[in-house]
Amino acid sequence: MEPSNQVNKLQEQANLMNLALESVLTEEQAVELIQGKIRDAYLLKIRIDIENRSGAVVALVTKYKNEVIEIFSLFSNSSLIRKIRSFQDSAAFALDMVEAAKSEPYDPGLSDSIGRIVYSKLTKAVLESSYANWDKNDASSLVNILENQIKTSLKVNIVRIQADVEFISSLKFRAKNVFAGIIPAVNRPVEEPSIGQVPESQEKTPVQRQIDQFRKPFGRVILSKTVLAPVGGVDFDELTEGDRLYFQLPIGSMDEKAMAKTLGGIDEDGNVRNVVGEFIGIAAGKGEYHIFAKGPSGVLLQAFEERPVRLAKVKTKTSSSASTTKAETSSGVGSLGIIIVAGVVLVVGLLVFLIMK
Repeated sequence: MEPSNQVNKLQEQANLMNLALESVLTEEQAVELIQGKIRDAYLLKIRIDIENRSGAVVALVTKYKNEVIEIFSLFSNSSLIRKIRSFQDSAAFALDMVEAAKSEPYDPGLSDSIGRIVYSKLTKAVLESSYANWDKNDASSLVNILENQIKTSLKVNIVRIQADVEFISSLKFRAKNVFAGIIPAVNRPVEEPSIGQVPESQEKTPVQRQIDQFRKPFGRVILSKTVLAPVGGVDFDELTEGDRLYFQLPIGSMDEKAMAKTLGGIDEDGNVRNVVGEFIGIAAGKGEYHIFAKGPSGVLLQAFEERPVRLAKVKTKTSSSASTTKAETSSGVGSLGIIIVAGVVLVVGLLVFLIMK
């Protein structure tokens, strides 16, 4: 081997080792990663529609260090970007992003803003609680988190997100990075608040703090719709904890449909069904009411109303059963009284007969 080739080979191996050590904890793990013996990272493929703009985001997360390695974000008017689907394999998803970037100038401001939002929401706490679901190819909780944050940060009303996740080798993805020179990586935010800390400029409102309290015990939150019942429904101030209410699950994306089917929101024939949630409480503010209930499989159902409404409640048979029992008891008491009176009359008559005799 010529000296120049040997130097290049050594340099390549050194580069691979450096890339591997950015994801794993030890040199032994890095060697195993280079040899293809282990996988170390989750690749999140995210498709986002924000009103009339479309985009795609790729986020690479190391499971060993429990942090984001890098994020690539692309938003443009390219028709190609609208054809990208989150359930494509990682290579196809990345190549489609590259083709979209080549076909039409992208929006660097929006691309960077969305990338930073993804960075800000993928905290260590969120990552730790997500791995079990990601291993099942379930990224629905991330969809809910990002939808809410994008609406709040960009002050938009319509946000649709599809997300998928793969467990891969970060080295294979990064060593042959198809984004290089075409789509720049999003810079990691300089000042990231520590877990549980909120910057003064983003001080949470009382309603947001209430919402956090309701969400805290749950690993998964699904933004749902209430089922209204103007006649026969229950008012907000009549609700008590544990009341069984009807909800409709979201079915706008493939991921949402799959989740709805799993939780009973879609039957075997594909028909939409209401699911039942046990009422927990309401976070209320001026012109906003967030209704929370424990749904199927222990997920948290969260619904929004602008004003107090009457909600559809699961009817129980307690009242009718009580009425029936009461009627049966009254009937039984009446019958017993008749029997006692008849017995007394019979005894008195017998005594009179004996005396006369």
